[in-house]
Amino acid sequence: MSLNTIIGHSFQINKIKELLQKDAFPQSSIFSGVEGIGKKLIAFEILKTLTKSEMNVKVIGTEKGATIEEIRESSSWLFTKPQSGTGKGLIIDNADEMRREAANALLKTLEEPPSYGYIILITKNENALLPTIKSRCKIFRFSRLNNSNVAYILEKQGLEYNEKILKLCGGSPGIAIRLLESQVPELMEEFSSFLKTKNKAQNLLKFSSSFANISREEMELFLTALENLLLEKDAFFQWMPLIQKAKSYLKFFAKPQSVIEWMVLSTLFKKERR
Repeated sequence: MSLNTIIGHSFQINKIKELLQKDAFPQSSIFSGVEGIGKKLIAFEILKTLTKSEMNVKVIGTEKGATIEEIRESSSWLFTKPQSGTGKGLIIDNADEMRREAANALLKTLEEPPSYGYIILITKNENALLPTIKSRCKIFRFSRLNNSNVAYILEKQGLEYNEKILKLCGGSPGIAIRLLESQVPELMEEFSSFLKTKNKAQNLLKFSSSFANISREEMELFLTALENLLLEKDAFFQWMPLIQKAKSYLKFFAKPQSVIEWMVLSTLFKKERR
């Protein structure tokens, strides 16, 4: 694969190609945008080009935010001259989920990377990064893909999808693939039907039982899909604060069933107070 085969992001790709041709790509940069739109793939292709060897590209933080130990170890690796190729590249995924001590450990390396070293931070929420980190990096912002691009990527991978998946994924092929592998589309149908019923408080436990056996990761995917579905609707501003708070509860190990019950009850109480 190369940058020429990336689907979408034409403005950003052209800018990156221009910088590469001028040998002016920054040593420290941030790739910002929603989950699953190809930021890490683009970063890998750039670093593979710069280092002339994919063996010299290291990725950390894929499962969760990188720890201080991973940052220190990766910085040490970066400062060890490559035995082949022309440089080394470090990708820090989920950079917005790093703890402060890990972020602080990264600052010195970002400020003065080795002459042959490149660092790209991947984030879905650049506002969660320390200002001192942002000030040391050039920020590239990537937008959601349009439906035709998402559909093309899914078809290229031989995946069957429907219009509902395209609405729920919010322009993210990565999220679309996760949705196809999950119960979330079915749960979203149940949620939509439940919201149209009367006596929601009395029927809440029956409805929420569908969330009893799903993982926190799947519940977070449900919340992301709900956010995407509401993006262009008036109800977005009503639900958005609840969705963000629900995601924070999941990080503190709240049960998915409890989270969906809290969200529904919160909307009911708001209506009663009006």
